[in-house]
Amino acid sequence: MSGLAKCDLAKISRNIVFNNAGFMEFDDVSGPVDDEVAQQLITTNLLGPIRVTSALIEHLKTRPEATVLYTSSVLAFVPIASNAIYSATKAALHAYALSQRFQLRNTNVRVQEIAPPWVDTDLIYKSGDPRAMPLPEFVEQTLAALATDAPEVIVEAIRPMRDNPGAGEHALFEAFNQSLVENPIPTGV
Repeated sequence: MSGLAKCDLAKISRNIVFNNAGFMEFDDVSGPVDDEVAQQLITTNLLGPIRVTSALIEHLKTRPEATVLYTSSVLAFVPIASNAIYSATKAALHAYALSQRFQLRNTNVRVQEIAPPWVDTDLIYKSGDPRAMPLPEFVEQTLAALATDAPEVIVEAIRPMRDNPGAGEHALFEAFNQSLVENPIPTGV
């Protein structure tokens, strides 16, 4: 980590709420959905960050500088069909962060969103799959971006997916998900 990133992060460390909640279940929404799992995903991935921030937002507004940081996912922009509910919670969290950022625009509280790609972690199954970004590389690029005022913190490798909405959205979604049907994500089971 660069000294600049350490310095900038240390400066705001007392005035930051880092919402990094999330778990990811594979699902098949072409049939009945397990309501308990769906509720757990929504409660953890969406309501958790909303509730934590809500409990602290008035305090953050009293600080000279403060940051609310959310971890969404590239899947907020291009969902994985086999993780439909997870993808939907991250899309909802992205929409929430956009709205909160706008509503806090005239305060000292900034809102940033980290939208990770597939990173080789235990979120699904740490497998060393070459499609997954190595964790050290992700951390380095993310810390560099956090040292800026960028509202969205993304690594360059996912920019085409982040920039997805538009006339080509359905084709990109179909191609992305078909590639995962042909070469599934390892699950360790």
